[in-house]
Amino acid sequence: MFKTIGTHIKVKDFAKSRTFYEGLGFPVIFEYGPDKAVKEDYNGVVFAVGAAKLEVADGHRAVKPGIFQERVTSSKISLMIEVESIGEIMERARAMGLSPAVGVRHYYWGKLEVVYRDPDGVILVFTEPYTPESAKTLGASEEFGKAPAT
Repeated sequence: MFKTIGTHIKVKDFAKSRTFYEGLGFPVIFEYGPDKAVKEDYNGVVFAVGAAKLEVADGHRAVKPGIFQERVTSSKISLMIEVESIGEIMERARAMGLSPAVGVRHYYWGKLEVVYRDPDGVILVFTEPYTPESAKTLGASEEFGKAPAT
């Protein structure tokens, strides 16, 4: 029934957001805007995330303009992005002057996770499979490394 999923992030500052996602290594697969081959009154870019798509734009015909000025302040929704190397994400982020919102943690279900917020406050949780070596190299917190007692 389902084939893939995508996320559309409505951004306040398109250039800043595009730089953020490209800087973390998200590959561009499509773009549109006033000065692009695909003409639109606003700017947008689509990134590939495996089979999924992540679209960032500073406008949309069906969305009220004020939405693009709002900052995400809640952690109610987050993007979960499995990567080959959290270390690589952290190196790219550090090169852009970014610090994690939540440092690397080991979770007992077999994942390492690190959290960043994009320029509009969207939460991105980067994950990789847990290995003791990676956890040690990344300085992962073990606070959630053991299952709670039942």
